[in-house]
Amino acid sequence: MTSVADSQWYYQKEEFYGTPSQISGLSFSIEKESRHKGIAFIMMVGMHLKLPQLTMATAALFFQRFYMRRSFKDYKYYDVAATCIYLASKTEESTRKFKDIVIACAQKAAKKDTPIDDQSKASIDFRVWKDTIIYTEELLLETLCFDLSVEHPYHFLLILCNHYQKDPQRGRKLKQVAWAFINDSLRTTLCLTKSPKIVALAALFIAGKYLDENLNEAFGDSWRECYEPNEREIYEAAGEIMDSYLMTSNRNGRSLDKMPPGSKPGSEYQENGTPSYGGYLNSPAKLATPVYGMDIDRPSTGDRSMAP
Repeated sequence: MTSVADSQWYYQKEEFYGTPSQISGLSFSIEKESRHKGIAFIMMVGMHLKLPQLTMATAALFFQRFYMRRSFKDYKYYDVAATCIYLASKTEESTRKFKDIVIACAQKAAKKDTPIDDQSKASIDFRVWKDTIIYTEELLLETLCFDLSVEHPYHFLLILCNHYQKDPQRGRKLKQVAWAFINDSLRTTLCLTKSPKIVALAALFIAGKYLDENLNEAFGDSWRECYEPNEREIYEAAGEIMDSYLMTSNRNGRSLDKMPPGSKPGSEYQENGTPSYGGYLNSPAKLATPVYGMDIDRPSTGDRSMAP
């Protein structure tokens, strides 16, 4: 497995303050919001097309990588997001008809509930989106250096959850909640700063806190061997995931209770890639409790589920 240090697609945090978008004049906050909007567009179109979660994760990864080398000023986020969906669907072999992808992108971008008629010559939207995706695909491939090999946190989560030692039903719930946190981590730039293994451990870490699960008891040595060498990175990744909810809830003064589907963990997809709007996390107050507001070197004695 390629280490973070050896990969061209991993960045230090300070590098996010000198991206092409900011060099061209955009602020850090505007770029961050544009990234969030692009990922949200990918998720909306992906759900409409019933794409597997892995395909949407790959599209999100392509999108995040693209804008580390290109500017939002030069390339509109929805054009690139649409192209990332098309390329990811081919990469992950979950292909959809090109016509269906074009129609879904045009429909969601226009915020219409009725499909756009591709046969109608009056439908300029269809032709514009079709030409845009065809043109942008070549640019996307060149920007990615034709490097389409990706690795996601889901694989590591499933491996670790195989070592769960307690009640199987509770273990499945823990896995589902952690899976949902990984889904929502796609809205962040964690895929550009942390390895998939660290993201998986951070998602499981937060899920354990939410469900009051003592991960040390639940996984035994398997958890300790993963957690102890990576403790600080896990805290950093968990903090970034949690910050994404606080950022979303603060926008326009909305509370976590009023966030749209997909803004709460567990509200988008289960591990098999099917929609699940049940929502595992129904306690905004608990969700908003920082998991990283503790002394890393000395975990609290009041919550042993957070300790290795």
